[in-house]
Amino acid sequence: MDLIQKKKLFSVDTLATLIFLFIFLFFRSFFITPIFSDETIYINMVKALKEGLLPYKDFFFAHPSLQLLLLFPAILTNSFTFVKLYISTIGLSCIFLTYLITRKIFDGKSAFIASIAFLFFPGFLIFGNLAMGTFESLLFFLLSFYFLLNRKNFLSAFLFSLAFFTRYLSLLLLPFLLIYILKFQRKDLKNFLLYSLVSNISFFLLFYFLFGYSFIKSTILYHFFANVKLPSEIASLSWQYLSLGFFTIFISLISFAFSYFEKEEKLFLFSFYPLLYDLIILLIFKQVIYHYFAFSLPFIFISFGRVFSSKSAELKIFLSLILFLSILSNFKSITYYFDKSKNLIFDELTNYTLKFTNENDSIFGSSIPVNYISFVTNRRIALNYFDSDLKHLSFEGLEKVVEEIKKTKPKIIVADANYYGIFYKYFEDEYEKVKEWNVPEYYHIILMKRRE
Repeated sequence: MDLIQKKKLFSVDTLATLIFLFIFLFFRSFFITPIFSDETIYINMVKALKEGLLPYKDFFFAHPSLQLLLLFPAILTNSFTFVKLYISTIGLSCIFLTYLITRKIFDGKSAFIASIAFLFFPGFLIFGNLAMGTFESLLFFLLSFYFLLNRKNFLSAFLFSLAFFTRYLSLLLLPFLLIYILKFQRKDLKNFLLYSLVSNISFFLLFYFLFGYSFIKSTILYHFFANVKLPSEIASLSWQYLSLGFFTIFISLISFAFSYFEKEEKLFLFSFYPLLYDLIILLIFKQVIYHYFAFSLPFIFISFGRVFSSKSAELKIFLSLILFLSILSNFKSITYYFDKSKNLIFDELTNYTLKFTNENDSIFGSSIPVNYISFVTNRRIALNYFDSDLKHLSFEGLEKVVEEIKKTKPKIIVADANYYGIFYKYFEDEYEKVKEWNVPEYYHIILMKRRE
């Protein structure tokens, strides 16, 4: 009788979780709009891959190429809307895997609560629907952990390698896996380590054989020179972390205290590790953006689900309040990422490009708007500078890049405020300002066209 009830509970919890996720995906389909994030760069890079260009050889890409390959099937449609739905499905898959893992470790009730809290957390509402590479890598990691729980060591190790070669940052999750194995599945340690070593070496050799030294230069050396720092100061843009991390810190601390008093070792690990992970990110990077911290979100909401399912009404109220306040305090950001009326600049830039250029003309400028324009209008970006971030251009040599670009004579340049301040002195004789858009705390864009 107990077994029948357990199966029935599992079925209801799973069905309810899937219904919520499908409702969200349906709702999401009505609010698809380009926004100011690096995803437009990666989406356009995948389109370039479809057209025969190769990363590291034909264009700079700062990460391993598995992210581009994962997005490749969606790009075949040439539809920005379909690509966005595909990306959202990847994020929702991470939530469902969080549900499965929580149910495996704790129970169905905790799993359902964990998945719903994860779904409505602003960190997911914003970044779980963007092709930033983090949730793609997180998908592989969660699959890896799920198969580890089911003692499928080869699959687990292989999938962790996919996570690592999608985003190197997932390496910081390896200690969590090793601690979990040592504490709860010690017999699996030898096989997991062996399979992981073989899998990672194989992937590295494959990429090196395909792309040579440029793969190492773009994905490893670039980050050490441009992103990694000595832990002597707090990283810039830390406010991005605190706008959401302020709430996840409280969730982790509450769960940590609960695990201590209830003597729950697994909950202790899930609640403590996000605090350690976030601290490491803040210490090692020169600049942090919140999606760097998304790898710790499943741990946080697995902890959330377990604590919320306890008998304590006070804890339920407090955790609900934290989640509500996180949504309320970040509502402006959520609106920007879902409200098309806040992003009409993309339509204006696209229409202007279609009117004043043809498919033989090239364009250049700030990565985010220029890559969107390139994707939807089929305009070439000068010399395939998809990633024209100033960090990258400085890494390549700013003056060298300027001279190369000037020779290509792009028809229009779309510059953000930083670009305009740096580049205009090089282009002022050949270009004139057409229009300027300035939305404080969001974007400041200047459109320039080549003088006739």
